[in-house]
Amino acid sequence: MKKRFLDADINNKSWFRKLTSEEKVLWYYITTSCTYDGFWEFDTSAIEFYCNGYKGDIPEIIQVRLGMIKTDEDQYFLKNWITFQYGALASALTKQVRTHQKTIERIIRKGLAEHFPELESNFYEQLNG
Repeated sequence: MKKRFLDADINNKSWFRKLTSEEKVLWYYITTSCTYDGFWEFDTSAIEFYCNGYKGDIPEIIQVRLGMIKTDEDQYFLKNWITFQYGALASALTKQVRTHQKTIERIIRKGLAEHFPELESNFYEQLNG
């Protein structure tokens, strides 16, 4: 069973309250169905099924708030989700924790390290040391 931190104040945030009910369901779907390392597969039929028939693109506000970075045709990396789940990367992720190590390795392998400048100074050394 996947475990996720959820922001207990999300419903009190103005930008979130302004979303339609369908967009709120979409937000919860994305944040609870992504992988432990913040990758999410865009699947139109799954979105329609799990989000009460939601159709269309991911709203820009959701893309911005999650820091969605398209990695290929159907996959996104949720940069801000990673930061929320693990804290500031420079201080929170460490190679001694296997899940963290796999997350760091996948970020680097997918060419996303540029979005985390702290990886270059700290984690390349950890992975190679």
